[in-house]
Amino acid sequence: MQPSETSGHYDVRQFGAVGDGEAIDTAALQEAIDRCHDAGGGVVLVSPGTYLTGTIYLKSGVNLHLCSGATLRGSTRREDYNADDAFDENAASVVENATGAHLVIAYRAERVAITGQGTIDGNGLAFFEPLPPGEETTTYRDKERNFSIRDWRPGQMVFFCRCTDVTVRDVTLINSTYWTLFLLSCTRVRIRGLSITNHPQTPNGDGIDIDCSQDVTVSDCIVTSGDDSITLRANRKRLGANAQPCRNVAVSNCVLSTPCNAIRVGVGDGEIRDCTLSNIVIRESRNGISFNSAYSHRCAHGTRIENVHFSNMIMDVIMPMNMVLGVHAKHPAAIHNVSLSHLHVAARQGFHICGNPDHPIEDIRFHDLRMELTGGDVDGDFTGDAPKTAGKMHVPAALFARHVRRLRVAGMTVAWREVEGAWRNAIILRNGDDIALSQIEAEAPPVPDAGRAIDCAELTDFTIE
Repeated sequence: MQPSETSGHYDVRQFGAVGDGEAIDTAALQEAIDRCHDAGGGVVLVSPGTYLTGTIYLKSGVNLHLCSGATLRGSTRREDYNADDAFDENAASVVENATGAHLVIAYRAERVAITGQGTIDGNGLAFFEPLPPGEETTTYRDKERNFSIRDWRPGQMVFFCRCTDVTVRDVTLINSTYWTLFLLSCTRVRIRGLSITNHPQTPNGDGIDIDCSQDVTVSDCIVTSGDDSITLRANRKRLGANAQPCRNVAVSNCVLSTPCNAIRVGVGDGEIRDCTLSNIVIRESRNGISFNSAYSHRCAHGTRIENVHFSNMIMDVIMPMNMVLGVHAKHPAAIHNVSLSHLHVAARQGFHICGNPDHPIEDIRFHDLRMELTGGDVDGDFTGDAPKTAGKMHVPAALFARHVRRLRVAGMTVAWREVEGAWRNAIILRNGDDIALSQIEAEAPPVPDAGRAIDCAELTDFTIE
């Protein structure tokens, strides 16, 4: 027995880990984890150093503790990682050119944790081609292109699959080649105090992805990602009879930046419900919030999204929210009972809400919404159905809503700051039912050919006070 084992602590160096950034330390790291698990659990200590590694598997009862100055860095060799078919729920993404390899995997584990002041480094730039001079960006506001993938790349960097009682606390996660932290069908998860940073031009470089998981808290995190910062997903495709809703998720006290969506809700054919997101700062980002029930034709019907509530948010974005069912959505897919309160938004476009003609979005409530709008990145001919540019909207009003039932806006202030171009109205409402506006402080945009402050058409049961 190693001396460190007597106290339930297992120092990876005592199992042969070198930590010089050159030797492959996978086997030593795994032996320490296995020995800890076999003894009933404890703490695997990763002392200061850089540990080059392929896939390691966390196991029940193990706390992988990264000391300050300790870094796990991903190997660039495919043979150092798990196979794509390592377990049933694992999969490569042909569409996104990502393998099913991962740096850290916990599969069907209980009472498992990653803690400490150290770092997990996916070594992302080693997998990407450099961009031509002048095409690399340092901003997370927007990007024109991503890095190209060289030969191959791993998938999600840290992957918890069908785990119970998961803790990830205080560590730094950087340079992922794909999604950074992925939870699939997990229960009772606590994520706190993470710092996540990916280059803005990382393709699919998400921050935290919560998929078919429940009883999850995320707090006190700073996420600067190349794609969606935090996602709530319901992609049950590979879970079969083990699928569960994505529900009971609470996200709070986080700062998010991304050239895509800071918060994304949707993807898959399951359910997302009973979630709260509060005390969020979204800075230097393209989109604040994105809802999409049926993302593509690959969905059988789309996600049912209900009881999702946002409060106390500050946004500095191009577009604050895009909420769409998607043209492929059909029952039981839905977006129902969503509230947004106490929002202060600086943006270059407005909120966009659009259901389908025979399938409206229902029960959307705004309370205490303050907006400052600038610039002219808008489309005066916008109808709400589809973007002029792939993946991007150009909404010419502070709020555009179409095919919505039971929309409430109580307390909305719109301030125009140096706007130009094709802005049309403060609020545009089309094809809606049971809509009520109150305490609205908004004028028409101060640009030539602008319309009224509020422009309505084809509404039933509409009130304003």
